[in-house]
Amino acid sequence: MKTRCILLIAAAGAVASTAIRAQPAPAGAAGRWVQSSSGKELVLAPRIKLQPNVGVSHGTNLGGTVGYGSMTRTTIVTEAVPMDVARSMTLAIQANGRFEWTIVRRHAEKPDCTLTTTQVKRGQVAQGNGKAVFTVEGGTESFASSCGRKGTSALAKATERYDMQLAGGRFVLSSGPSRWAFTRG
Repeated sequence: MKTRCILLIAAAGAVASTAIRAQPAPAGAAGRWVQSSSGKELVLAPRIKLQPNVGVSHGTNLGGTVGYGSMTRTTIVTEAVPMDVARSMTLAIQANGRFEWTIVRRHAEKPDCTLTTTQVKRGQVAQGNGKAVFTVEGGTESFASSCGRKGTSALAKATERYDMQLAGGRFVLSSGPSRWAFTRG
């Protein structure tokens, strides 16, 4: 009985792994694809917030005084806020499924400064069940502000899944509210 259960579990696992195994690069997707758009996107930005003063810490009131009994304290938090963003992307896919995806986003950082963020993702793309599965094996993310700040960091490994449509010279990737229509470029 125990042997039969183990064999049944092993057979079910083999069938399941075959059913969800992704095919190599999406047929017809090899080549260079481009996309550009602009609109509202959520961007992480620092914000000054007045929060209730709970506990024994010093607080400040709107007049700026400090001391026990103040009803609020001022904190700086990072939160997602909607901003006008200009986005351009280039997706290069090789016949063997290797890809390089460059994403450039520009938005206001301050009234007189523009922030440009560039992500370059590298890895392997496969298809399965109408989805494009991007296995990001590495890459970089950098930012440059027109006011002089800049920096670079490595991207962590990740897997991204998108609903995929490939027809008529268009490669459409969508996930949740995001929908990007690429054209050959």
